[in-house]
Amino acid sequence: MRFFLIFSAFFLMFNLFAQDNYPTPPLTENRLFYIQHSKNFNTYVYDANFLLPNYLNEKEPVNIYRIVYTEGGIKKSLTTFQRKLAYGIEASKISQNIYKLKLVAYSGFQLIMKIGQDGKAFVETTVNNQTIILTRMFLKMKEGRSDFNPKLEYVLFYGFDNYGNKTSFRFVPS
Repeated sequence: MRFFLIFSAFFLMFNLFAQDNYPTPPLTENRLFYIQHSKNFNTYVYDANFLLPNYLNEKEPVNIYRIVYTEGGIKKSLTTFQRKLAYGIEASKISQNIYKLKLVAYSGFQLIMKIGQDGKAFVETTVNNQTIILTRMFLKMKEGRSDFNPKLEYVLFYGFDNYGNKTSFRFVPS
């Protein structure tokens, strides 16, 4: 009985984190992570921007774009509004190929972009005192809010822990 309760709680927890029927954007060689939200299926993609192998573009270390699934899955640049107020990133160089990234909409999350031994870029963040390599985020927006005054209900972070295991965390902003 105890095993059944633990298993049920585990299954229920991960079921709550699922986003049924959301598309997965096509994988790119330099993918860092992507963001989706509960308003529609459009996806915001963050790729490392290399000038040369193992050398990030210092002026713009992250290439950000959106895949507009509401228009057949076409790739588009972010609008000025999206870049300045929602999905843009402020990047500051810490050292060679290590950057601190902040999402403009919520600077409370510190993201660190690094280059691994394999030459691939990745982003680390800490959620609920756990460090993860971030692969995607899902933003659950509060219902009844306009697109010009959105509020977050919660954020789901997906990625890998220090041991390479898939993990996910739910964060409720205060």
